[in-house]
Amino acid sequence: MPDSDAVRRLLEGVIDPAEIEQDPGLYSMAERIYGSEALEEMGVHAPEIGEASEEVDFGQISNDISLPEFMPDLPDLKVESDRKSRRWGLVFFGFCGLAGTIFNMVIGVGAILCSTGIANMRQICSEEYSQTKVVWTKGYNWDGLHQIETWVKPMTEPLLGDLLILSIFTAISITGLFLKK
Repeated sequence: MPDSDAVRRLLEGVIDPAEIEQDPGLYSMAERIYGSEALEEMGVHAPEIGEASEEVDFGQISNDISLPEFMPDLPDLKVESDRKSRRWGLVFFGFCGLAGTIFNMVIGVGAILCSTGIANMRQICSEEYSQTKVVWTKGYNWDGLHQIETWVKPMTEPLLGDLLILSIFTAISITGLFLKK
């Protein structure tokens, strides 16, 4: 370990470069503080590292000292958090599907499309027609959404398809709530 006075002068920046070259510990500190490029610009070269000193043999631990057995008890938190996030993902997906299906049945998806300006079809946005409910079996693709037959009045036909979709999303939500794995 270098002299504390030399370390103080090193930190203040008033140390002689020759003193840094002579002490390997001081050179190591200076290299960490200022960087090797700054030391080279000052003309300081790395000190010669001599022969390896003898290794110190600490010997065996005596019998009167007992070391405890260390077995850390680390719970597997990652697996549990993945399971929980997967469960809550199912619950969230199920409730969003339920809310979307109920909204389509009662008010209709076309009401949002008309109010935001996305849809401009007369059959959907006109007050006299007000056919804002999408029939999922006909409007599952882009071309189907642009057909007049895809849009009907809310709370009218085909309720059977809507009830089937509601039961599917209900099953997904219940699975997410009660499934432990």
